[in-house]
Amino acid sequence: MRQPAFAKTREAVRVLGFAAAFALAALLVSALVMGVFVGVLGFPDGDKGPAWPGVEELSQGLTREDGTYRLDDYATDALKRTGRWAMLIGAGGDVVWSESLPADVPAHYEMADVASFTRWYLNDYPVSTWVRDDGILVVGAPKGSAWKYTYTTSENSVLLSLGLMLALLVSNMIVAIMVARAYARRSWAERDHARREWIAAVSHDVRTPLAVALADADTLARDEVLGTEQRMRAGRVESKVSEVASLVADLNVANQLSYAMEPVDATAVVLAPIVRSVAVEALNDDVDGNHPIEVDIAEDAEDCRVRGDAALLRRMLVNLVGNSVRHNPQGCTVRITLSTLPHRFLRRDRCSLVVEDNGKGLSADMLESLRRAPSGDLPEHGLGLVIVRRIALACGGTASFTDAAGGGTRCELTFPLA
Repeated sequence: MRQPAFAKTREAVRVLGFAAAFALAALLVSALVMGVFVGVLGFPDGDKGPAWPGVEELSQGLTREDGTYRLDDYATDALKRTGRWAMLIGAGGDVVWSESLPADVPAHYEMADVASFTRWYLNDYPVSTWVRDDGILVVGAPKGSAWKYTYTTSENSVLLSLGLMLALLVSNMIVAIMVARAYARRSWAERDHARREWIAAVSHDVRTPLAVALADADTLARDEVLGTEQRMRAGRVESKVSEVASLVADLNVANQLSYAMEPVDATAVVLAPIVRSVAVEALNDDVDGNHPIEVDIAEDAEDCRVRGDAALLRRMLVNLVGNSVRHNPQGCTVRITLSTLPHRFLRRDRCSLVVEDNGKGLSADMLESLRRAPSGDLPEHGLGLVIVRRIALACGGTASFTDAAGGGTRCELTFPLA
């Protein structure tokens, strides 16, 4: 039987891992798209050669020999290839050298003029400047080829931007978790629906042949014409067929409860008549007298009513008594006690239904599994007792399995009174 806590933890880790991977992948894809977008659109139309070297490198290519300025071939080719122009403004404000200078660019500048275009535009030409020992080198790009804006921010804004990126990552994870949970819930719902339909179909198909086999085995077991050994074998067949029929009934109950997720059609049910009828039925089936049934119903519990389904409550009690009989073939006494519980502050009045035996008891593993929180998985063993707990929960009660005081198994069921 899969441990519910471990299964839930593993499923939660899987969902969180998927969400983290989804968020990281979304962030990487976004960064890649932005990089491709900037890389593709970052070159002006017609720029097929190497990238623009920059004003500093262009300044290194501009030299002065014998009072004459000369620009090397590489820098000259870069200016022509990118459609740029360049000029050198001397200390007096006059242009002392130029290359491809447009006609609408002035040849003389005051200090205020230089300050205005240093980081902006000169006659709508985006310009870059570099301070040299002999003046200021100005390189202009074609009009409309670049946008230049000044931008100043505070450290708080930088921290806010980092926080925004973290918030985007977390929001992506939240969206991924929601998508994963929605998909998982739909997948689980489809799986459970298919399982319920399969159980219902198999139970329906098996019920009729089981009834025929049980009737034939009972007839053979009572046939005095047969020998003693043949009648004993027929009795064993009847017993095993009854176990299979009980298992099919338990599967039908599990299917009806839908793994304790759907409420039952609850009505006010008196428990005392159900206790007596189940006890009488068990005594009638105990032909060897190895499993006596003792019933103790308190006087104030004769009329106690609980809200639930009478058929399910009867099935719950049949499973408990049948479990004691099946697991103690050597014989045991089964005791059923019905009583009311003392009133407690802020709690509704309740009744207690206890079924215990003095047999060999349940294994430690089975007791531990019955103490765990209910899960949607059907167990490999002990389906009848798991059904007991689910019926109790569906009817608003609880079921507690422990070892009996003198050895054996004890199950206490508590229900609020209707």
